[in-house]
Amino acid sequence: MDIAVINLATEPDRWAHTRRQFQALGLQALRHEAVPGHLLPVQERAGLYSAELNRRQYHKPLRAGEIGCYASHLALWRRLVASGERSLAIFEDDVALDPTLPAALAQVEAMDLPWDVIKLYGRAQEQVHHRLPCGPGLELVRYRRVPSHTCAYVISRRGAHKLLATRRPFGRPVDIDLRHWWENDLALYGLLPYPVRLAEMSRQSSIDSRRGCAGLGMRLHKLALQAGYTLHNWQALRRLGRPPAAAPGPALAGAADAAARRDVA
Repeated sequence: MDIAVINLATEPDRWAHTRRQFQALGLQALRHEAVPGHLLPVQERAGLYSAELNRRQYHKPLRAGEIGCYASHLALWRRLVASGERSLAIFEDDVALDPTLPAALAQVEAMDLPWDVIKLYGRAQEQVHHRLPCGPGLELVRYRRVPSHTCAYVISRRGAHKLLATRRPFGRPVDIDLRHWWENDLALYGLLPYPVRLAEMSRQSSIDSRRGCAGLGMRLHKLALQAGYTLHNWQALRRLGRPPAAAPGPALAGAADAAARRDVA
C-alpha cells in the first residue's frame, strides 16, 4: 500500500518531521504537494468549489486554505484511480504516528470486507454502531456519528470512484463531506485503537483556521444544518441495519457472525 503525505511547499519542516516518523517505523511515505488555495486560478477554483452549493450545505463560505486542502485530497483520489492500486493511505503533515501503524496498515491491506474509507484518527471515545474484530487487538467500527478530521485515513479505489463522482464541485470542507457518508453510499469505518494522533504542530494549522459563526443568521443556519445532519444520519443508520452476512475474509474471520448475534447499539 502506498502512503502519501499532503504538504505545502512553504512547510518543509513539517514534511521533514513527518517523513522521519515514517522512516523510524520502516515505512516509506511519498510527499504530495498540497494545493495552495489562494493561488488557484479563478477558472480552476470555480470547477472545484461551488459557492451556491456551499450556501445550501454549509454555514459559511470556505476559505482559500480549506478549498486548497480539499483540492489536495481530490488530487490523491484521482491518483489512486489512475494507478489501478487497491488502496492508498493518506496523511496530512501534522500527525504523530504510533508504533502500531505498520501492523494496522497490514491488517487493512489484508481485509476482504468491502470498504471505502477507514479512518486512522478520531475522537478519544467514539459513538459506535457496530464492531468487527480485525486482527490482534484491533477492531473496525461503523460509527454512529463519523468524527471530523482527514489527517489520516485509508481509501480504497472503489471509495475514490464514489467520491470523485459526487464531490466535484464541493461546498463543504473535505472532512465534513466525509461525515455525510450516506450521500454517496460510503462504507466508512474507523480502525481502533487509532494508530495516529495529532502532533503538537497541529495547533498551528497550515491552512486557514475555521472561523466561528458571526451573526444570528449564520448561527441559525448552522443549527438547521446540524439538525438535518442528525436526522439524515439516523435514517441512514436505520437503513444500514446489522453488519453484512457476507464472509469478510481471513482478517475478519467469524466477525460478521459474532456481530450479528449482538444487538446493534
